[in-house]
Amino acid sequence: MMNGTGTQTTAALVLFDLDDTLCDYAGARAGRLRKAFRAALAHAPGGAGVDLDRVIAESLAIHPHGSDHFAALLARYGLSDPDVVQAARDWYHANRFLGLALFEDAAETLRAVRAAVPGRRIGLITNGPAEVQRDKIDLLDLATHVDFAIISDEFGVAKPDPAIFQEGLRRGEATREETVFIGDSPEFDIAGARAAGIHAIWMNRGGLPWPGAPPSPDEVRSLADVRAILGAATMVPSMRR
Repeated sequence: MMNGTGTQTTAALVLFDLDDTLCDYAGARAGRLRKAFRAALAHAPGGAGVDLDRVIAESLAIHPHGSDHFAALLARYGLSDPDVVQAARDWYHANRFLGLALFEDAAETLRAVRAAVPGRRIGLITNGPAEVQRDKIDLLDLATHVDFAIISDEFGVAKPDPAIFQEGLRRGEATREETVFIGDSPEFDIAGARAAGIHAIWMNRGGLPWPGAPPSPDEVRSLADVRAILGAATMVPSMRR
């Protein structure tokens, strides 16, 4: 396995988180919030001059996924019409997948990681409602690239519970010593994988300092780094254009 210096690993099983590891969930969410808030604040006095980046940041700080707080948040900026607020909430949820896409090299990474080691298996472990996460997997055409996907709502427990990671080992037919997990959340991904005894790699796209207790995990800044660590830095011939 890896020693923290970027050494390649021949792990038999590679487990990935989904949101903000393979797909740009945060970017799509911010785009949806921007559209919803811009449309709503057009009905508020002076709403056209509101700093939407600030409103989005405040919304994410209150609740990164829900919309129950929209009324109170938009009231700070002069919007008091409940029908407009409800329309913003309805639009936000009806367009839950607007702008959602894999990171540009995600499919390439999954193909190359699999091809790098004969017999290597790939799985997803993701938190969230079953219907939403399954729809994401279908939208992003990920089923063609992975052997299995475990969704917390279907399995019955969520990351960081080590049980969901142990289920990944069972489905991937690998021991924890043969496995690596890549995810972006220190709290859910890294802590959970570590609790299950699986080598965890932190997807730290923003170059943030490790927020948890030492030792800090191995980290990557991009999927290109993931390919390098997993022995897949060079694309296989079928991927060349």
